Order: sequence, then structure tokens, then C-alpha cells
Amino acid sequence: MTNKFDNAAKLVGSTIGTIEAAVSAAGLRVEQGFTEATAVVSSSSTAERIEEKTAATRKALAKRVTKAKKVVKKQVASGTKKATTAKKAAKKKVATASKKAATAKKAAAKRVSSATSKAKATKTVAKKRVASATKKASKARKVAKKRATSLTARANATKKTAKKRASSAASKTKATKKVAKKRASTSTKK
Repeated sequence: MTNKFDNAAKLVGSTIGTIEAAVSAAGLRVEQGFTEATAVVSSSSTAERIEEKTAATRKALAKRVTKAKKVVKKQVASGTKKATTAKKAAKKKVATASKKAATAKKAAAKRVSSATSKAKATKTVAKKRVASATKKASKARKVAKKRATSLTARANATKKTAKKRASSAASKTKATKKVAKKRASTSTKK
């Protein structure tokens, strides 16, 4: 951007220099023309009269040339000033844009850092939750195993008790049958 302003300032400066040179050359040509005309006319008798009449015109032209030179110088100075001002403004804009870019970059870096740390924290929390859930599941498995073992033992004990009772009832039944048989056989004998 500053290169554009530099080029514009150079272009304005060269244009004004060209105008100044053209005005200066035109003034010199006019003066030279008057000088030649005066030299030609000076040989005649009316030379003095023409010189008197042209003297005022020559002075007026000289003033106009001087005035034009001053105007051109002012314009050159004004153009240079504007170019310098534009250059400074462009530098400020570039500096401001650079600052904004740097600020945005820092903010983005902070956001990325914050997101990374949040992700790490979330990961850690998730790991802890998984570990806790795994421990609970393991405990539940152990408790279920113990209960199953306990229930199996109870079932086995109940089976044994039922078997004992059944065998005891069977032996009582046999004994009762024997007693009944004996009684029946003794009562038939009488």
C-alpha cells in the first residue's frame, strides 16, 4: 500500500515539475521574442516608442511568469504534502491492521488453548467416571457371585435336609409297615 502512495507522490512531483518547466520555458520564449522584436525594431526611429509601450507589457508578462512559478511551486508543495499525509495515513492503517491481526491471533490462540484444556479436563473426568463405573461393576459382580454361591449353598443344604427328611420318613414308613405287619400277624394267630 505504501508503494502505491510512493508511486503516486512521484507521479505528482514529476507532473508538477513538468508543468513548472513548461511555464518557465514559455516565459523565456516570450521574453526572448520580445528581445528579438526589440532588436529588430531598435534600428528604426520608432524603436523608443515601441520599447516604452512594450516595457509595461514585458513587466506584466514577467510578473505573470513569476506568479505562475509561485503557483506551480505551491501546487508542488501541496501535492507533496498530500502525498506525505496519505503515506502517513496508509502507514497508520497498516499498523492498525497489523495490531488487529496480532490481537485476533492471540485471541484465537487463547481460545484454542482454552478448548484444549477443557478437552483434557473432560477427558480426565470421563476417565474417572469410567474407572468408577468399572469398579462398581466389578463390586456388583463380586456381590452377585457371593449371593449366587450363598444361594447355591442354601439350596444344597435344603436339598440335603429334604433328602434326610425323605429318607427318615421312608425309614419311619418302613418301620411302621413292619410294626403293622407284626401286629397283623400276631392278631391273626390269636
